[in-house]
Amino acid sequence: MTNSTHNAATDVMESPLHHHVAHTNAVDAGVVMTEDKFRGHLNLRGNPQDADFMAAVASVLGMALPTEPNTSVRVNGFVAYWLCPNEWLLIVANGAQGQVEADLRQAVADKGGNQHIAVTDVSSGQTLVNLSGSGLAQLLQKSTVYDCHESNFPAGKVVQTTFAKTGTTMCKLEDGSVDLVIRRSFSDYFFLWLADASEEYGLRIP
Repeated sequence: MTNSTHNAATDVMESPLHHHVAHTNAVDAGVVMTEDKFRGHLNLRGNPQDADFMAAVASVLGMALPTEPNTSVRVNGFVAYWLCPNEWLLIVANGAQGQVEADLRQAVADKGGNQHIAVTDVSSGQTLVNLSGSGLAQLLQKSTVYDCHESNFPAGKVVQTTFAKTGTTMCKLEDGSVDLVIRRSFSDYFFLWLADASEEYGLRIP
């Protein structure tokens, strides 16, 4: 039997894409990839028709959950993506997910305890990547079947689709860049596709 020990002083957190940092193309590269490392990811389920549930969540997040299909809300470092009528993805600060989860459960309980709520920490299975640059539109045309034209993919819109052959949740930001939530187990595949598809534009990782 092999004994496994962990030393808090030497154990280092590594992002799923930590080993893909050698791409230092010209500063005018057409595609820029930035990994938003170690953010907390919480899957939240509840009844949006239940005013007490919605109020309890808003009291913790400082914002109302989006209820319109395929929309998002960003306030004070919190991000909420609408996934389906009773499900949201919450993105919070690194290390805050445990406290946010506990606060959500407590807030709902304080409302009487009759509201359904399910909160799951999915941080270890996902990462958040931002893509930007002058070649972004062409890259997305290559990589996803979804029509990412600005008329169909405005700022704040959330789309659950595929990037190449891996599932992703994409959100358009006000600055024109795109956030993608990808599964940790597909991160290498995602990067290899990205590097190949962006070769003609140049890829930079700050």
